[in-house]
Amino acid sequence: MWARRRLVSWFLLGITASVLELGLLRILVDTLQLALPLSTALAAEVLILFKFLLNDRLVFNHAWPSLGRLVRYHGASAGALVVYWLVVNALSLFVGMLYVVAFVVGTAAAFGWSLLTNFLWVWRGVGSDARA
Repeated sequence: MWARRRLVSWFLLGITASVLELGLLRILVDTLQLALPLSTALAAEVLILFKFLLNDRLVFNHAWPSLGRLVRYHGASAGALVVYWLVVNALSLFVGMLYVVAFVVGTAAAFGWSLLTNFLWVWRGVGSDARA
């Protein structure tokens, strides 16, 4: 039951962060007119750090973030970042899909990757790994 609550909380925080990331991406692309590949990388990195802090505290109930969990989370997120970045940019730049629609598809692909890597690697045995 507790694992289900963590999964739902992780998913809801991820959806919320994705909406914020799309807002940041739109500012970078439409307002600042940065190139899409750079904008997707910057927006994703900002949200990776934000999501770690929120998930670590709100989903997994750690009083303080640890460098070990941050490094593992960033490592796990690197894979999701690659999946997201490739999908968004390939669909938008090579297929001609609107970048906002490509963002949704890329985000869904990255969610799948993150689900596997975060729950099977970063926060495994969270009760016994609380200080790591």
